[in-house]
Amino acid sequence: MGKMRQMEQKYDLSKCHTYNEKSSFAFWVVLVLLFCLALGNLCLTLSITAILRIYRGMENIELIQDADSIKFYGNIDFDRVYKQDGLLESFYDEPLELAGDDGDISINLVNRNGNTHNKIQLTRTGTFLKGINHFDVKDPATGRQVFGTLRPHYNMPQGAMILQAHLVNSGRIAAPINDTLKLQTRNKLTLKGTEGIRMEAKELLWSADQNIFLKSDNGSTMLVGGNGVWVNVNNLPVVKSEHGLRTGSAGQYKLCVCHPQGRIFRMAVPKSHNTRVNCAHFSGKENPCA
Repeated sequence: MGKMRQMEQKYDLSKCHTYNEKSSFAFWVVLVLLFCLALGNLCLTLSITAILRIYRGMENIELIQDADSIKFYGNIDFDRVYKQDGLLESFYDEPLELAGDDGDISINLVNRNGNTHNKIQLTRTGTFLKGINHFDVKDPATGRQVFGTLRPHYNMPQGAMILQAHLVNSGRIAAPINDTLKLQTRNKLTLKGTEGIRMEAKELLWSADQNIFLKSDNGSTMLVGGNGVWVNVNNLPVVKSEHGLRTGSAGQYKLCVCHPQGRIFRMAVPKSHNTRVNCAHFSGKENPCA
């Protein structure tokens, strides 16, 4: 019996139970701490990813230490790009292209106070330059200046197939000998010369949905053709005379011109040769020169 009591005192069951509870509590504390560290590491990684914008578009990236630059491969989508030196360059054989998906492209300048100013803006309606002292557009092959703000003249060394512009000031517009020069607009086309306009071609064709005006302020308007000048009168208005609209013989009409407006209209020639047609004898309700 004495030995049994000594064994119970040596191995106290209550003390063993207390030790097991302390060990279990310490284990769960360590597990919770590890979970908190893992969660914090995940949040830190997501924060770095969001700040550096490391997405699918930055899978291939190369850091060039000697040139102090970064090289990207493939198509990269950026929201904003900051350059301290303000240089946007590309390789000699690879042109630099700036494109926006259903949006504008703005090249801004941040001053010392941190304020942003729009300097170059590329939109669907045009290109706008604000506060630029010097701007040059050069040919990448020859390095020749095509356009500059110091001398704002647009020079196309090799010509252009299509030129879209709202206003063009030029001393001469010509096409190659075997090609056709076409001037086309959707609304209104105005050709104006300070000292007059001279057109020379094998064939000149003017067509419009509404009216064509030829006007000279201090000179004369001359139409000279080697094989004659042809005017399509099918679309010219037919004006009633003071006696009403008369049916002409075989569709014959007299061509009349308003003065000084220069508007052209037609009057039907009657079948009877006894009646003379005068351009001034038209109906008062339909005045073609009004």
